[in-house]
Amino acid sequence: MRAIGLVDLDDTLFQTLGKCPPGVAMEALHPLGYAADGSPLSYATPRQMRFLSWISESTLLVPVTARSRNALERVRIAWDSAICAHGGMILDNKGAFDPRWRARMAAEAGAHAEALAALSRRVSEEARGASLRVRVLEEEQVPLYVLAKHDDGDAEALAEIVERVVPEVPPGWTVHRNGNNAAFLPPFLGKEHAVAWLLPQLRRRHPDAPVIGIGDSLTDAPFMQLCDFAMMPAGSQLAAAAFARAA
Repeated sequence: MRAIGLVDLDDTLFQTLGKCPPGVAMEALHPLGYAADGSPLSYATPRQMRFLSWISESTLLVPVTARSRNALERVRIAWDSAICAHGGMILDNKGAFDPRWRARMAAEAGAHAEALAALSRRVSEEARGASLRVRVLEEEQVPLYVLAKHDDGDAEALAEIVERVVPEVPPGWTVHRNGNNAAFLPPFLGKEHAVAWLLPQLRRRHPDAPVIGIGDSLTDAPFMQLCDFAMMPAGSQLAAAAFARAA
C-alpha cells in the first residue's frame, strides 16, 4: 500500500450501460454493479478496469459514494473501509457501521426529520400523476435524505419535477442529480463531512501515505479538496467545470 484512495464509484469507476462510451463492444464491458435481483446494472470499460486494477494494487481503496449501504454491497470491488449514503454512513473493512458516526448523524437528523418528511411529500405532490418513487432514505433507522426516481427511467421528466420543487428547498440544502436519481440533502449530510471524520483515522494508520481523491461530479469536489491530490475522469461534470475555468 503506497497511498490512500478515496474514490467515488458511479460515473467514475463504472456507469450504467446507457452511459458507456460509444464504440466499446458489449462483450468488452465488465459488470461491477448489480441490481437487487442480481442482474448487472453498472459496467466498466477495459480502460476503467485497468484503472481500477492500478488503484486497487497501489492504494488503500475507500469508496466515497452516494450509494446506500445495500447498493454498495452489490458492487464487486474490494475495499478497506467505505463512506456511503452521501456520507451518512461509514463502514469498516467488515462492513460494520461506525457507531460514533451513526450517533452523530442521528443527532443531526433529529432536527431535520420534519423537513425531510415535508419535502418528500412535496416532491410526490409535484409529480402530478407521473410514476415517481419518492422516499426518505434511512440507514440504521436514521433518516438522511429524500430520494426520487422515475419508475420508467425518464430522467428528463424527473428533472422537470425537481426543477419545480427546487425553489422550495430549504436554505443550505443540496440537490444532487445523477440521471434517474435525485437526492435532496440536508445541510448536515455530505461526503466531505464523513471524509473529514474518517481521514484522520486513516492518516494515523498510514501517516506518510499520500491521499488521492477521485470523483466525477461537482458534489465530489468538497471531499476531494481534503485530500493531497485530486483526480477526475476527463469527460466528467467536474472536469468540464475545471477546464472551463482554465480556458
